[in-house]
Amino acid sequence: MTRRAFRPQRSDGPEGSTPRSARPAHGGRCASPHWHTGHPTVRPGDARPAERLLRSTTVAPAAYPALLHAARVLLHNGVPDGAAAWCARLHPQAQTPAWAAAFRTLRAEALLQLGDLAAAGHEAAAARDAMGNRCASLHLWPTAVHAEVLITLGRFGEAAARLDRAEADSGRSCLPLLRARGRLQLATHRRQEALGTFLAAARLARRRGCGRLPYVPWRIDIAEALLCCGRPAQARALLTEELAVPAGGPRHRAVTLRLLAATDTPDQRVRTLAAAVGEARRCKDRVELARGLAASADALDALGDTTGTAFLRRAADLAADCGLPSAAFTSATPAEPARTRPTRGRTKPVGSAYAVSSAATSPMPG
Repeated sequence: MTRRAFRPQRSDGPEGSTPRSARPAHGGRCASPHWHTGHPTVRPGDARPAERLLRSTTVAPAAYPALLHAARVLLHNGVPDGAAAWCARLHPQAQTPAWAAAFRTLRAEALLQLGDLAAAGHEAAAARDAMGNRCASLHLWPTAVHAEVLITLGRFGEAAARLDRAEADSGRSCLPLLRARGRLQLATHRRQEALGTFLAAARLARRRGCGRLPYVPWRIDIAEALLCCGRPAQARALLTEELAVPAGGPRHRAVTLRLLAATDTPDQRVRTLAAAVGEARRCKDRVELARGLAASADALDALGDTTGTAFLRRAADLAADCGLPSAAFTSATPAEPARTRPTRGRTKPVGSAYAVSSAATSPMPG
């Protein structure tokens, strides 16, 4: 295929106009990257045009935003191996440390999804260290990804140390950091704190707009915290909304369905988890697949079905391959701790999902 020089194109997709950070500047240069760098050349919902752009575009500074966005489209649409491979090719060719770090950080996200946690942690740490003090806002992205890897591995103290050293601003560049902090709080049973952190992240994501990549699954984050706080009705309303959002990819659907199953009746739970496992397989997310299989084993066991043993065995094998501690997948249903922590009073319906509130947090703004 003949490689072509990059030419920005308009699109009728949800990213209609070119973001400022993606516009080539004078002399063929482009602005510094951010985790939210996007480009309208490729629509978020289709991996094939993204692959074509990556194959046909000459690597040059003006093309970096489109190339990063195209690699993210692959990741979002269930092609993490392709995203990882392209970022591995692109980061050595980037002419600035910031862009090299951006490609490397996106590769770390892809490796995390593939379950290669050791490589994901290495890439994220290398990207963060390569940045030094060059770009404070970009520094937050690899820090957050590295923390997510450590949290997945159950290394909470190391994750906390990474996150505590990061100085977040109030702009959208801090969204990955906020979400990582919320995940750490949830993993260490600080459920109300996690809910407050996820609500803050949701406000920030909504100000930015939710129809663009990187897609921020704020409903999933809040719903998981609500489940852990013993508020399944509100969680279910948010998860049902999430399934109706066109921008969500297969990985987000896998997590949504697994959490939604925790609010189902026992019979329906098995069917919902089967769909969750299918989505996890589709997007090649081995960690999420292990969690879905473990939750399926629990659901089958609750029905007295002995086939759950095979699901649990497969989940344990996957977890071992990824280097996961057993607790990371055996506690796959976050609603379990809530049984001993009943909520007081009547559970209020969520409706539009913006009315979520708790004693520790203020309501979502309308």
